[in-house]
Amino acid sequence: MKSVLLSLSALSVLTLSASAQLEVSIDLARTLYLRGEPIEATVKVRNLAGKDVTLRDLPGHQWFGFQIERGADNPIGPFDPEYRNAPVTILTGETLERKVNLLKLYPVNEMGPYKVQAAIYFPETRKYMVSQRLPVEVTDGKHLWSQTVGVPQGKEGGGTYREMELMSFQLPRERALYARVTDQTTGDILATFPLGHMLVGMNPSTEFDDQNTLHVFHMVGPNTYWLSKIGVNGEWLGQTIYTAPKSRAMLRKKPDGSLVVVGASRKQEAAPGAPPVPKLSERPVAIPAQ
Repeated sequence: MKSVLLSLSALSVLTLSASAQLEVSIDLARTLYLRGEPIEATVKVRNLAGKDVTLRDLPGHQWFGFQIERGADNPIGPFDPEYRNAPVTILTGETLERKVNLLKLYPVNEMGPYKVQAAIYFPETRKYMVSQRLPVEVTDGKHLWSQTVGVPQGKEGGGTYREMELMSFQLPRERALYARVTDQTTGDILATFPLGHMLVGMNPSTEFDDQNTLHVFHMVGPNTYWLSKIGVNGEWLGQTIYTAPKSRAMLRKKPDGSLVVVGASRKQEAAPGAPPVPKLSERPVAIPAQ
């Protein structure tokens, strides 16, 4: 089946990288992810061939890819089975490192267990060098709040509707607040963003501006609040830290439609909590070439 990254014939030439000319490894930040959340994989390819190696696509074989299985040995292929990679030369003894968001490349957005491993095609031996296989579980969070809003005319998707949702999700070390944007017509998840630590019993407040940009204001620690902004098409528009040493802060909408934080002072822009999201017309995207 063309949509599967590695065909049955290719499976017969998979080689564990520990005993091959290329050492391939893969790393994930964690094994449990919220549905729609970016799943960033870090792939490293170490050249142990004793000479410079050039990796390039050949007919029927892309040199960089993944083998992903859902559930019990059900392989899934990339969105675009005809994707292309630019050739790369790895000097002897050096290591190539790539970070990719699997969610943009493969349909790993349904709840359930997955197994993921990197697969690097070595033209010289006509074999795939594969990494260790890592388990990934895609699940969902606890619903806290949702609101359906329209996309303003002039924006991409103008006249359609989006569901903006907040959820809590238990990570290994903390309870986190997440925001999700879903196309109400198609049911597609446009973006899922972690907004930071969530204190028990301290529910976030929400407001929309005149462009239906969602503003989420929540307490992350003693006297400390974060204001996050998410566009109606799933754009990440930044996060700001506020401090309120003597009072309880709140987000308020003024009669003119502008939004202000009352009872707190702006401290600084927070570190980006999520990567930029491509335009709707750019999803899904091809595997990036470096």
